[in-house]
Amino acid sequence: MSAAVRTSLVPAGACSRPWNATRFTQALAARPAFRSTGRRLALHVCNADANGRQPATPFKALESLSVDLSGFPACRFFRVEALIRPWRLARVVEQLNASGIRGMTVSDVKGAGVQGGRRERYGGTEFGGSSDRYLVDKTRMDIVIARGQVDSVVRIIAGAAHTGEIGDGKIFVHPVADIVRIRTGETGAMAERMEGGMEDMTGIRGV
Repeated sequence: MSAAVRTSLVPAGACSRPWNATRFTQALAARPAFRSTGRRLALHVCNADANGRQPATPFKALESLSVDLSGFPACRFFRVEALIRPWRLARVVEQLNASGIRGMTVSDVKGAGVQGGRRERYGGTEFGGSSDRYLVDKTRMDIVIARGQVDSVVRIIAGAAHTGEIGDGKIFVHPVADIVRIRTGETGAMAERMEGGMEDMTGIRGV
């Protein structure tokens, strides 16, 4: 089904039935000269089909993500590496902890992707690069988990880090051969397991 662009001129925060481009142009031309009234207007552009129906949002797709681990059928553990916006870290950590993910490593890094060199502001703090500094500030998270937890963890991170703008980041999933807990010498599942973690919260072994 071919997509058609629909536009509407509505008060910020409000919703209305999509208008087509011709109606929008006519309505805009008929408007009187702008006078400040304290009421903000926002231009909403959405990608709709011929009947005005909205497609599934990217965020909805993130909620059903499934990672293809078929290339490593015998691997029991994986490392999820996520590169996210620094100001999204607290939200991601909060949601991971609420789901029973206790162990993680976090570090400040710089990198370049589609966003390269673009600055952004959040909470009065400026993030990103400049025309003479191409690398962008990012936060890296590393989480080693059991195979059965991969999809859940990836969905949580992607959903909590998502803004829909360029620069949201990427997630990589790496196979891990084994795990060793230095304090006790435990290996494998015993070393990976943490008291009060996802397995304890769900009661499902291996999750």
